[in-house]
Amino acid sequence: MKKSALTVAVAVAFLSGCATVASPELVGCLQPNRRVMVEIGGIKVKPPPKPKPGAKPGKPGRQSVQLRALAQGDSAWDPGSAVLKNGGKAELDKLVKTLAQGAGRDKRPTAVGSVIITGHIDRLEAADGKESLAEDRAKAVKDYLVSQGVDSKLMFWESKGAKEPVPVTKFCEN
Repeated sequence: MKKSALTVAVAVAFLSGCATVASPELVGCLQPNRRVMVEIGGIKVKPPPKPKPGAKPGKPGRQSVQLRALAQGDSAWDPGSAVLKNGGKAELDKLVKTLAQGAGRDKRPTAVGSVIITGHIDRLEAADGKESLAEDRAKAVKDYLVSQGVDSKLMFWESKGAKEPVPVTKFCEN
């Protein structure tokens, strides 16, 4: 009975990605946890409705907008590094373009109200004592967004560390 319980525990640890050996396969499998989430809240001004003949023109309305972007994995971050790579910058550039030019058929710009930036690390980085890396990554994203014209006074950043991991739902394979 004890032997089968141990076997089950080892299998569960392996399948959930909880192996303690930092193999390249495991690092690749955990890459979604090296991420920074950017959430932007803002408004778009709706044009006033077309007035009926002889009526006063209407007032413009407001539409609440919530935008999100994710700088994640090997394309955005090297393991143990807070330097934003080109893949992460490309994702953030899409967000900045959507703010300025709208998306799809809605070409209205978004007036930004707040920007929340949340940094995460994978558990291997957490095991190495690099908890501050999540905050450093969030600050790197903040600095990049400021360089792209987003107002820094509207930004807040936080570190979740290795909390809220992306679940590993497949075997770690190349």
